[in-house]
Amino acid sequence: RMTAKKSAAPAKAAKATKPAKAEVEDKKKAAVAKTSAVAEKASALGMRVIGTQSEPKATPHVERVFAGDGTRAVLRESDFVVVLRPLTPRTRGSLGAVELGWIRPSAYLVNLARGGIVDEDALAAALRAGRLAGAALDVFAEEPLPATSPLWSAPNTILSPHVSGLGPGYMDRLTEIFAENLQR
Repeated sequence: RMTAKKSAAPAKAAKATKPAKAEVEDKKKAAVAKTSAVAEKASALGMRVIGTQSEPKATPHVERVFAGDGTRAVLRESDFVVVLRPLTPRTRGSLGAVELGWIRPSAYLVNLARGGIVDEDALAAALRAGRLAGAALDVFAEEPLPATSPLWSAPNTILSPHVSGLGPGYMDRLTEIFAENLQR
């Protein structure tokens, strides 16, 4: 999680395999790159960037990285909360009603991570009650977002269809990854 303070199913199921160490390391590198890119842009806009990691380490453009137990303090201090963590059994539902309550009412939540990390019902309730200024969501627990989701009518909410990774060079990167996966 990084925060900034202003100043269709396949026809045939694939065999589950344990990922090679290099594959896992590549995913970690990709997550760090995404965090660094967002942090760099926020810093360029004059924001002070702070964040949390389970194992805190220096991250480019991030002023301070707290251990996971610093989440409450980070959320209380932030004007923009950008969720960038991976979805794991430990992170699933990790931003629920209690954690959303730590975020100041003037703050915005941006979820670019994975669906399932933010409790969507709790988020919609917080937005309706004015406990958050707004939200921008690119990922959801169920995609596409069901027509019955309370997020469709939540005030001050921007919903996008899991396209936050799009940008210059996206198709080139996607094609390269697809070709590598095809060779496996």
